[in-house]
Amino acid sequence: MTFDKKLVVEAVNQLLDKIPVPGTSNSIKKAGVIQRVIVHEGEVTVVVQFPAGLTTHEGSISTRIEDELGTIEGVDKVTLLHRTESPDAAPEATSGAPGPGPSAVGAQEIPGVRHVIAVASGKGGVGKSTVAVNLALALTARGLRTGLLDADVYGPSTPKMLGIEDARPRATEKETIVPIAVHGLKTMSIGYLLEEDSPVIWRGPMVTGLLRQFLFQVEWGKLDYLVLDLPPGTGDAQLTLVQSIALAGAVIVTTPQDVALLDVQRGIQMFQRTNVPILGVLENMSGFECSSCGHITEIFRSGGGEDAAKRYSVPFLGKIPLEPATALSCDGGTPVMISDPTGALGSVMTSASEQIVSLVAAS
Repeated sequence: MTFDKKLVVEAVNQLLDKIPVPGTSNSIKKAGVIQRVIVHEGEVTVVVQFPAGLTTHEGSISTRIEDELGTIEGVDKVTLLHRTESPDAAPEATSGAPGPGPSAVGAQEIPGVRHVIAVASGKGGVGKSTVAVNLALALTARGLRTGLLDADVYGPSTPKMLGIEDARPRATEKETIVPIAVHGLKTMSIGYLLEEDSPVIWRGPMVTGLLRQFLFQVEWGKLDYLVLDLPPGTGDAQLTLVQSIALAGAVIVTTPQDVALLDVQRGIQMFQRTNVPILGVLENMSGFECSSCGHITEIFRSGGGEDAAKRYSVPFLGKIPLEPATALSCDGGTPVMISDPTGALGSVMTSASEQIVSLVAAS
């Protein structure tokens, strides 16, 4: 059966109109509980917000929504994202849904930039930079003006992945920096300022100073999205960015191993405690896909990223299989979203970008 998005949306709205607030004849839609409905293939995501007078019914109403929508033909998964009334609410109650207001007290907006998204991981070596580069290109492919800031000062890889290692940004008379443009992206990285193989041996204050310069002294111009490729972990660089700018949300990249999942949980908790919405979890290296027959062999355990997303009630954005072509594209300076946008990684990035845009619009 072909998935008909329009019919599913109509069925979802009809059912939500019929679910009453317990003890009243008023529907949950009229009561303002339903903030937004997002339908993507076989998954329905409902953004809900419970006013103070309805919090005692939150559990029963949430269960009713999941049960009712799960009966719709073509719907395989129902996800509820809970928004809080105030950004000061406890982190445990936010469920990672996009919330109003800046991510931290004193956070600034970057002039001309509408939304800033951080791509993060709890540990290195999980493919975070590969995701950041291809996610930025997937947003560009949607016709959105997009920038990419490689904030991984100690391990900058964006220039190599984009095939522009020899590019050098220029400074203006106003002491601002003009970013490097490639594939429709505006990009900035400390990698453009270093000689090949030069290590960055800096203390924390120098790193945070550079990141603030890249945020506020680069001529980003008018952008719909600025994607930040964060360094791994939960240290100075991440906290500086969270405290410096109003983030629209964070995407967490992980691999299926238990050790990686422990780190991703810390990452999720860090963002939630600083009131940054979690836009979703992406599981990388979820299995090896044979280029000849398409069979997927699980190198590590399976489903760990999805389990972490469920545990923290945040969206699961998809699984990226291990593919030799992905590594070759990165090493060769041509990202997969350019060389093979309909392949395994490209398809996941396209889907993830669609979900992210919907979730940011819902905030």
